[in-house]
Amino acid sequence: MDSSDFDGIKRDISLTINNIFEDFEEDNNRLPTIEEFRTLFAGHAEQYIGPMDRLSVEGISNNFDRHQSRELKIWRAANELEAEQRFLRSEQ
Repeated sequence: MDSSDFDGIKRDISLTINNIFEDFEEDNNRLPTIEEFRTLFAGHAEQYIGPMDRLSVEGISNNFDRHQSRELKIWRAANELEAEQRFLRSEQ
């Protein structure tokens, strides 16, 4: 994975992840559990991953591989940003 691609993904989703933590903390007076965070972020992840391209008979695996690659990058970035948010908020 190209690190500039990964950095761009992190930059794109960092505000969303920060907002998830802010909103959850405001509503519940605590940090979300890992499961709660993943559930909340999953609703946003699809917008960043994009729809599965219309598959043709010849390109089924290529389109699936591309979609899966985007999904893995998004979730890897989300996991790193989630850990950063937990660390920053635990020091407050």
